[in-house]
Amino acid sequence: MVKDFESLSHTADIKIRVYGDTLEELFRHALIGMFQTVGPQAPDCVVRDGRLVCMQLPQHHSVEVESLDYESLLVDFLSHALYLSDVHNEAYLDVVIEQLTPTFIKASLHGVKITGFEVVEIKAVTYHDLEIKQINGAWQAIIVFDI
Repeated sequence: MVKDFESLSHTADIKIRVYGDTLEELFRHALIGMFQTVGPQAPDCVVRDGRLVCMQLPQHHSVEVESLDYESLLVDFLSHALYLSDVHNEAYLDVVIEQLTPTFIKASLHGVKITGFEVVEIKAVTYHDLEIKQINGAWQAIIVFDI
């Protein structure tokens, strides 16, 4: 896999395309893409090639999310991470996925304390243009964030 995500143009919100060799990797890259796109600011980290890079990710949260299908699960998983980010002033730059089924994910979020976001703060993960598909054996998703 060459890249994990890319920003796409959108008139009013943030839109990203996420890549993964597996669905677990797709969900991981979606989380990373959501936070890296908005430029979290953390005093103990540096920005390298437009991404926040931290030597350690000391903040951890275990999450379990149930939903109707993979699309809803992705939205609900990212929404839960966004909720935790708002409550704890943290950005999650990695995740370890312990279990993933079409309707359930159990994972451990890893992140850092932040002072804010450089670009903008995400209000919500939306279903607009949401698409998860497999192309030539690799997974792709398009996700739009309300800002």
